[in-house]
Amino acid sequence: MWESRRERIDHDGPATLWKQVADDVAADIAAGDLSPGARLPTELELAEIYGVARGTIRRAVADLVERGAVVVVHGRGTFVADVPAER
Repeated sequence: MWESRRERIDHDGPATLWKQVADDVAADIAAGDLSPGARLPTELELAEIYGVARGTIRRAVADLVERGAVVVVHGRGTFVADVPAER
């Protein structure tokens, strides 16, 4: 599931990198590829998977939290929300 996703990110396009990452993860959630309660890789792992900086991942996760798509549990990780919100 979490093989390299570097090809999904357009570093030269108009969309910000964090938005592309957030939209990619959100699409997996909407498609049912990530089930409620599923744990996402760590920030460091996601940065490597997407080929972006850790700060980019941090901003993408913050956006997903704002959307209601994921929840962050301090010390445990980031998880797909029980009822992901549509946006």
